[in-house]
Amino acid sequence: MKSYLPPRVAIECIDDAIVLSRRRFWPLFRLGLVPFLLYTALVALTYNWHVSYWVRMAIGVVWYGLFGLVEAATILAAWELLHGRELDARLLWRRVFQRFFTLLFSTLIRVYLILLGLVVLIAPGLYFLAIYFAVPAVIMVEDLGLGASLKRSRSLALGSMRGILLSTGMAWIIVVVIAYFIPRALTLIGIPIASPVRVLFSVGWAAVVVPFRSALAARVYLEIRARREGYDLQHLMSSLLDPFSPARALETIRR
Repeated sequence: MKSYLPPRVAIECIDDAIVLSRRRFWPLFRLGLVPFLLYTALVALTYNWHVSYWVRMAIGVVWYGLFGLVEAATILAAWELLHGRELDARLLWRRVFQRFFTLLFSTLIRVYLILLGLVVLIAPGLYFLAIYFAVPAVIMVEDLGLGASLKRSRSLALGSMRGILLSTGMAWIIVVVIAYFIPRALTLIGIPIASPVRVLFSVGWAAVVVPFRSALAARVYLEIRARREGYDLQHLMSSLLDPFSPARALETIRR
């Protein structure tokens, strides 16, 4: 079976994402700064709370919801940068909020499926991580709904599972492992458990890696679309025929 994202290309996607996130780190970081500040405040306020199970579940929904918005906005921004377009923060966030509920529910579905799969047998979690790698991208770029975005991501992932796990999967695992060891390292150097410094370190780490993870997700999504569907050629032709209406140009090419 043909692989649309062989290991060599997956490594190249990682290199490209590192370069993009390093060169355009601040624009990508600032784009998600306000939601991340809200996320940080919520984590700090509830860090030492002793609350019921259902309250904690509700807080978790808000956490993941905020993170899903940041992820969608920065992936869309990385997509724009990969196409050589300048970022318009107001326009990007307007597009994100237009898909607010789709992004919220898709984030919750993805996160809980991945976490549940990892807890049960590990392999199912990696499977869900791979097949739903492109959900935020297809929601924002292709303007799909909840069910359609899940199916579209799975369709793109089939035939590229190894490359997706080697790129976005490996990046996700490294980020989670480092996040796991941050509080333990702080304990070793004597930072009290109730100290807000722990929250700042944990959330700060998440904020720092978001530009890279988003750049990688957009880059892998672009690579698979180009290899499976000839997206790069379609995009080039649409730009030549009508740069102001790519959808109409693509329709003309198909005819």
